[in-house]
Amino acid sequence: MSPLQEKEVLKDQTVIVVDDVLNSGKTLMYSLRPFLEADMRKIRTVLLVDRDHKRYPVEADFVGITLSTTLQDHIRVDFSKGKEAVYLE
Repeated sequence: MSPLQEKEVLKDQTVIVVDDVLNSGKTLMYSLRPFLEADMRKIRTVLLVDRDHKRYPVEADFVGITLSTTLQDHIRVDFSKGKEAVYLE
């Protein structure tokens, strides 16, 4: 499918972008970039965990949990079959 055809598929659609952990916001910001030229109705963002250390101007529409963490803390997300979990390490 050509880039022009891909843009047509998104015309008047709502796109939902899902991210596991929002730390600085860089990954979420770059994931939205390919959609900026499409003529979509709406973009929604969904996060499993928001660490609230944003350096980039992104906001989530839906957040599973917001954690106040230090920059040294690590969030590990496990999507193993039958063992979906989030760990603060």
